[in-house]
Amino acid sequence: MKSVYVLMSTYNGEKYLNQQIESILNQKDVDLTLYVRDDGSTDNTVSIIDEFCSKSSNIVFIKGSNIGYAMSFMWLVYYCTSNESNYYAFSDQDDIWEETKLISAINLLNEKSDLSKPALYYSDLKVVDKNEEFIRMANDWEGKIDKFMILTFIGIRGCTMVYNQSLQNILTSYKVSKIPGHDTFVALVAFWTGCVVYDHKAYILYRQTGQNVSITGTSKLDKFKKNLRYVYKRITVKSNERQIMANELLNYAAYIDNIEDVKKVAVYKNSFQSTLKLLVDKKYFKHTLSINFTNRILMLLQKF
Repeated sequence: MKSVYVLMSTYNGEKYLNQQIESILNQKDVDLTLYVRDDGSTDNTVSIIDEFCSKSSNIVFIKGSNIGYAMSFMWLVYYCTSNESNYYAFSDQDDIWEETKLISAINLLNEKSDLSKPALYYSDLKVVDKNEEFIRMANDWEGKIDKFMILTFIGIRGCTMVYNQSLQNILTSYKVSKIPGHDTFVALVAFWTGCVVYDHKAYILYRQTGQNVSITGTSKLDKFKKNLRYVYKRITVKSNERQIMANELLNYAAYIDNIEDVKKVAVYKNSFQSTLKLLVDKKYFKHTLSINFTNRILMLLQKF
């Protein structure tokens, strides 16, 4: 039976946390340990997890201070390193997992990748509202993401991800100082050092409550509003999150063959020439014309 460490960071998640933890503990055909780090909750989240711990021996609970969800998840990545051959998965605090989520991911990783090398799985998901009513499938085009697109444009939802021990060994060879998102960064390392497998099937009810960090919306209007907030964030922050990610990725240069392609993003804000050099390079922009145009404009605006 395959061993899986599920990594969950919680913060004021009392409303839906019971269902999520129960769905994790009910996973089939895996030897599972759930590692939970609370990021300084002020509601009943800690009490809920304590109650689960009193009933289950395969939950490890760490009560931490508030460091933000991205670094809280990365704290767990570094904390849960193992000398054994394990699989690792991220979990949100308000979704519901189907009971074959983890074993399905592991089986596909075994089928599609060389597990002696870094390998990561991610999938589509079923978007539901706060009452678990199905809305739609998430963007299936995510299966077309490659290492250049993820470096400059898009991320991957961490709640769908499962990765192997080889990738964990690389991730823990260096500790990042600060990153905008744990899931996008882990996916970046996987894309540039190993193999990434996409599953068109979905094993998660991805609950959208209006409070989610993700830009996935419950309706066209909700999605439009979240995208506006995302655009505003991208053009007002002092440092481009893609450049931050690329610079952190350079610390894993020993595992990356074409490191110059990463450096192009890491330095693109250093001069107008380096900005143009990146924006005219088509291999980094492989989505639809409208999205590629928008992304280039955002990167250009953020430069100045």
